Amino acid sequence: MPSITGRTTFVRFIALAILMLGSVVALGGSLVRAGVQDTDTGGGPYPAHIHAGTCDALGDVVHPLSDATHPEGDAQGSEPTLRVSSSTTRIPVALADLLAEPHALNVHKSADDIGTYVACGDLGGVVVEGELVIALAELDDSGLSGIAVIREAGNETEVRFYLSQTTSDDDGNGAAATPAGSPAADASPAAEANVTVEIKDFAYRDGTLEIEVGTTVEWVQLDTVPHTVTSIPGGDVFQSGKMSKGDVFTYTFTEPGTYEYFCEYHDNMKGTVIVT
Repeated sequence: MPSITGRTTFVRFIALAILMLGSVVALGGSLVRAGVQDTDTGGGPYPAHIHAGTCDALGDVVHPLSDATHPEGDAQGSEPTLRVSSSTTRIPVALADLLAEPHALNVHKSADDIGTYVACGDLGGVVVEGELVIALAELDDSGLSGIAVIREAGNETEVRFYLSQTTSDDDGNGAAATPAGSPAADASPAAEANVTVEIKDFAYRDGTLEIEVGTTVEWVQLDTVPHTVTSIPGGDVFQSGKMSKGDVFTYTFTEPGTYEYFCEYHDNMKGTVIVT
């Protein structure tokens, strides 16, 4: 029988996986072949490393990880629409020491194309019962994102991460399409912006914005990792969908009130628009 800690880890992972897939569906788009990985041949291998620094400023490789691959064996149940690859590695450093300095988990396209990065996540957050869970954000429209479960194991650390395909548009470039009739679709990118908010360094610049009714706000995405501009709760007022570097989202505020928003990929990123 698995230990209580083992069962807790498994339940937490299932809950996170359901949440991730729910977010993918909410962003819209058809579940088709992603730009990097074909559903018929999915599974990698995807080389990965722990780097010094952050995803925005990767330093040297400090700990190599096992390649992420699709598990071999006889398939059971329904044929999956999205393929999942995984990797498990124990590295010779205590979790507390690993988190004492900035580190990032970076995943590469292949051994032959090691210079192309497909997903990355900064190591940081709340450690619960010796376990840290982080998101691996899609890079450069790779069509891959995931999570990593990083657990203390005495003087070592177990790093287990999972990669899954995300949605892609009809061109197969990995970008999530905005559903017709959604707030993002209704907010025309052609609208003339009165105020511009930069999304940079994992933050909304001008995080608290005070504007008048009728003002159009334009968010410009300048980070290399994807973000969203999602009203709280759940994008009921406005929802940008996934924004890659260079993307722009606009919304015109026609009613007074206080509007809070956040990034669905990085829930520590939050902003407020006060409309008078």
